Amino acid sequence: MRKKIVLIMLCVLLVATALVGFAACNKDDGIKITVWVGEGTDGLTKQLIDEFNATNEFGIKFNATIEMVSESKAAGDALSKKDSAADIFTFSQDQLARLVAGGMLMNLGSTSTSFIEENNDAASVEAAKIGGEIKAFPFTADNGFFMYYDKDVFKGEKENDLNDLDAILTDCKAAGKNFSMNLDQEGGAWYAASFFYATGCVSEWTTDANGAFINYNDTFNSDEGVIAMKGIKKVLSSGCYSGSDKIGEFNAGTESAVVISGIWDYNAAKTALGNNLGIAPLPSFWVDENGNDACDEGETHQLVSFLGRKMLGIKPQKDANMSRYLQALARFLTSKECQQKRFDAVGWGPSNKELQETDAVKASECLKVLAEEKSVNQGQYPQSWWAEVQSLAGNANAEEATIREKLGIYYGNLPGVMQQG
Repeated sequence: MRKKIVLIMLCVLLVATALVGFAACNKDDGIKITVWVGEGTDGLTKQLIDEFNATNEFGIKFNATIEMVSESKAAGDALSKKDSAADIFTFSQDQLARLVAGGMLMNLGSTSTSFIEENNDAASVEAAKIGGEIKAFPFTADNGFFMYYDKDVFKGEKENDLNDLDAILTDCKAAGKNFSMNLDQEGGAWYAASFFYATGCVSEWTTDANGAFINYNDTFNSDEGVIAMKGIKKVLSSGCYSGSDKIGEFNAGTESAVVISGIWDYNAAKTALGNNLGIAPLPSFWVDENGNDACDEGETHQLVSFLGRKMLGIKPQKDANMSRYLQALARFLTSKECQQKRFDAVGWGPSNKELQETDAVKASECLKVLAEEKSVNQGQYPQSWWAEVQSLAGNANAEEATIREKLGIYYGNLPGVMQQG
């Protein structure tokens, strides 16, 4: 019996020594990790990791190499690089299923899942799930889009035009300026879908626990989808369309009077227009009887923004201790305190439900506009779905027969799109 006790004590001592050794051997130089974050947040992320190093319960220090990789490209880079991908990275919500299917997200422990559920709003928690299981840490709830505009163009009575897409296009053209909204270029599907949701269409996709798409409900190929395509056609054929969501459009070439973009561009927009910067919800549109619309003349369709989240993911680790430490770092980086610091530094809207109720967050001009306008919570969509919707938008400047043909082709492609993931 005494031998068994001695053996048990020796095992405990060896485990404890290993744990201490793991931390001690890294205390001087730090545990080396790579972190990918979106542009403009690298300096803040370094400060936050330094704070974690000084305060964490494990007494460890991360020596982090921080690289800027846009949230929209992080999943593609992680999947293509695999072993050399970042240990922790931020990404857009729509990349979640793709990352899970590619085996690039660590399974989270109960402490992390409880932390996510307890601290974030219900929609953000749901957005972090695949097959009912939380896979990543949400840290913003502001990935929507709205209208930046030049007050010098929309002043006086023309300010009343801001909820009418037709009037906006007329005013832009009269001023010799562009209406900038990416509908048919790379990334255009994210904006083009707003026309389909405006007319009542849906495109909802279901995944299994492994991130594979197993079902969908899509009504884009319908009379409502035709109306949506005709709404896109109004923009494409307006004579003032610029297929861009870049704030630089306010200063480039003939300049733009309107740019459809999101909160991430606020500082650039303010720099470009100063006191002339205006912010407004997405406008409405209507298609008249001459367009053989299924609706009565004058019925309006309010453009609907996607509303998504930014997530923080952790690459699977071979070492159990490393997994624990990285999850602790992730909890810190997505905590109420760190979300507050991001809001203060770059204006990002928090997913933390307590922060959402603070006066400062409620006073944010961009977040108020996002709250005012119609939106749908962004779900998961197969990667090739985005290309299909972008192709639809690119073919909207056509006669109704062609529009219906393109919608039919789109719908016929969906089973294959689901299999491609």
